[in-house]
Amino acid sequence: MKYAASLSLLIIFAIAFIFLRGPQDSLLENQGTSEIPARNEFEHHAINELAEPQRNAVKDDAYTSAISLSASNPVSEQRLEEHFAGAQAAAAHAKQIKESAMLVRQRSHFIADSDASMTIPLRDREGYAAKTENRFLSVALSPLSTFGLEVDSASYANMRRQINNGQIPVPASVRLEELVNYFDYNFPAPTGKHPIAVMSDYAIAPWNSAHRIAMIGVKAVDTTATSDRGARITFLLDTSGSMNSPNKLPLLIRSFQTLLSNLKQDDQVAIVTYAGSAGVVLPPTPVTESNRIQRALANLSAGGSTAGGAGIALAYDVARKQFDSKATNLVILATDGDFNVGASSDGELKAMIEKQRASGVFLSVIGMGTGNYQDAKMQVLAEAGNGVAHYLDSDAEAQRLFGSELSRTLHIAAKDVKVQVEFNPAAVAEYRLLGYESRVMNAEDFRDDKKDSGEIGAGHSVVALYEIIPTGNGTAPDIERRYPTVRSAGTQAMELGFVKIRYKQPDGDKGIEFAHAMTTQAKAIESATADLRWASAVAEFSLVLSQSEHAGTANYAEALRRARAVLPLMSDDKRSEFIGLIERLTTTRTVQE
Repeated sequence: MKYAASLSLLIIFAIAFIFLRGPQDSLLENQGTSEIPARNEFEHHAINELAEPQRNAVKDDAYTSAISLSASNPVSEQRLEEHFAGAQAAAAHAKQIKESAMLVRQRSHFIADSDASMTIPLRDREGYAAKTENRFLSVALSPLSTFGLEVDSASYANMRRQINNGQIPVPASVRLEELVNYFDYNFPAPTGKHPIAVMSDYAIAPWNSAHRIAMIGVKAVDTTATSDRGARITFLLDTSGSMNSPNKLPLLIRSFQTLLSNLKQDDQVAIVTYAGSAGVVLPPTPVTESNRIQRALANLSAGGSTAGGAGIALAYDVARKQFDSKATNLVILATDGDFNVGASSDGELKAMIEKQRASGVFLSVIGMGTGNYQDAKMQVLAEAGNGVAHYLDSDAEAQRLFGSELSRTLHIAAKDVKVQVEFNPAAVAEYRLLGYESRVMNAEDFRDDKKDSGEIGAGHSVVALYEIIPTGNGTAPDIERRYPTVRSAGTQAMELGFVKIRYKQPDGDKGIEFAHAMTTQAKAIESATADLRWASAVAEFSLVLSQSEHAGTANYAEALRRARAVLPLMSDDKRSEFIGLIERLTTTRTVQE
């Protein structure tokens, strides 16, 4: 009778444990990626942080009971009753988890519906490269400045996302050259034999009256209207569990639908996805088969871990199968960069991509998401793949990337574009390149055609800015030289520096050079070209936002004033939006302080 009662209680305990485990597991498991189902990343992080202690308590209770029941000694009725009471307590824990989840979901809905100026945190897993900044260099010691041009826009869109979320952007997320080059400039178009042209301007630096700001502007010829060059695009889509939120995979699908509507009838696309493993969702398909392509996009869903390395390798295989030497061959990788299976380190992925780029297939990257966006990895991949890095934060940005500016991505005017400036020691004591930290090159790399650099799309304009300390104001290097350099006094009309540009034709392998002389006739910033006035406003904003040690007296108010003054001369939606972002950021800082 005693053992029958014990057996009865054991059965009752087992039923209770199964009852407890059922709702517990359904609550805690979500495609192997989220421990509690959540509609967005705020809910995911917040709910699981709140539920962790309660979840552990459930596991401890169950584990203790299992150990006791598996003992060889007879178990008393009293002991079984105690364990059953423990199971009831664990069930209460599970109920608490559900109630806590509902509370957090209500809080997340409140935040989403509240005024947009409220701060939404959860950037703890976003990855940015350690902040570095070009320093002032002495012309007496380093007269040559060499770097590669680039047209990435990821930093600007990511900055916008953070400000629109009521956040002050992470300083390391701000890359000055990408903010400045998000905008179009009215530089003179090429008229000679080269596909790119160069101009320059020179003025007093707005944030330090003893310094100067020099602008080098590069403009590419626009041949899109007459070009018959096609496109062979392989979409590499991250469909892992980390992409399961409204601002990731659903936005990505809509974005590619925009791209498809802007491709030519002779173009061709393929779709490769990767989660726990990689697979071909759509083999190379003409864009005229739109129904087939749309069905492939509609069937995409997110779930699983992130095997980014395997996906990249497969995408290159597919791209080679549809390769066309008369077309732009491009892999577009769209991801939050949160790779965690297979080859995932920056070094492994960079080496893999560098081996592939010799095939003539470029790789561009579209980053997205909040909370786990891996910006540093995106930059490494795009630079290794001879492509560009963008950040997708809205349908409006998708329309810009895949609509109005698609031609710049698909039609390259010049590749491996490098700049080398030789500063005149009679006019310049010290100089500092603003931005382009990851693109700085050794002087000897300028004419080394094996050294990779950035591409400029058809009709694109690119800006490079230098902060200059004129001769007489800088600090002479404390170095004793056997063969001293004699420097004569400069004049206002003399050369500031000599700019050399080296590039390759889109299908060429040999570099081509031409040059441009910069003059030293510095003017007040208000008398500079509208292009330099706008670029200096964005640069000043970036110096403050990135907490630059060289910001001087730079401030948001002055950047805003100058931007507003230029807007009537260069009015467009992007510039109007930028002014709104400064205004919004100023409000956010006031509220948080």
